[in-house]
Amino acid sequence: MTDKKISAAADILMAVRNGGPQVANLGDAAPATEADAWAVQREMLRRLGGTIGGYKCAAPPGKATSGAIMATSGIRRGPTSWAVPAGQQIGIEGEIAVRLKHGLPPRGTPYTLDEVLAAVDAVFPAIELVKSRFLDTSKISGNEAIADNVAHAGFIYGADVVNWRGLDLKSLKVRQVCGKTVQVEKIGGNPSGDPLVPLLWIANHLHDLGLSLQAGQIVTTGSCTGLTYVDSNQRVTVGFDGLGEVSVDLA
Repeated sequence: MTDKKISAAADILMAVRNGGPQVANLGDAAPATEADAWAVQREMLRRLGGTIGGYKCAAPPGKATSGAIMATSGIRRGPTSWAVPAGQQIGIEGEIAVRLKHGLPPRGTPYTLDEVLAAVDAVFPAIELVKSRFLDTSKISGNEAIADNVAHAGFIYGADVVNWRGLDLKSLKVRQVCGKTVQVEKIGGNPSGDPLVPLLWIANHLHDLGLSLQAGQIVTTGSCTGLTYVDSNQRVTVGFDGLGEVSVDLA
């Protein structure tokens, strides 16, 4: 993908981020490969003046994998607030996320799960905020979705849990409450079954893209609560048994 096409795709996505209307697709600027889509992500990050605070990822069995950069500027410790324009909604996903205590640089052989877990400093509950720049995500290509950071809008994380190794992360009870309404209450729910599956995947997959996990970065491993759109002027709380809870006030 040429620099001109990368810039054209970034122009379209930035216009929506700056308050313009959502678009149907990227047209002639659509990335043809996953590497191209990540190149658009990196151009978007450059324009936003940010640094990589972490990644979101998904590796559901039998389906396409995906990952996206989370800018440091969009990562906040909860409880906190998040502005939602009047008359609009924002998507909420309750997730299990990790922070790394040391990096996992490229090497000749893939990292094993034990090696990746040894790099994890803490696990915590999280809320990913979702807002696509596209009108209908069912009508765009997978690479266009990745170019748009897989609709990532922001990330709120809870308190560190350092004794997480005693928890069965794939089978934790999760509860999502909006205002006084319980929206989700169930066991497990991660699209990959086990949230450690996408963590291992992205630790190795980033090397193919010229990136790698770094110390202090966060990886969030996919929604355990599905995707729920909510209005502003209310509090959303997501909690996992054994991990505590995190809240965001949608202002």
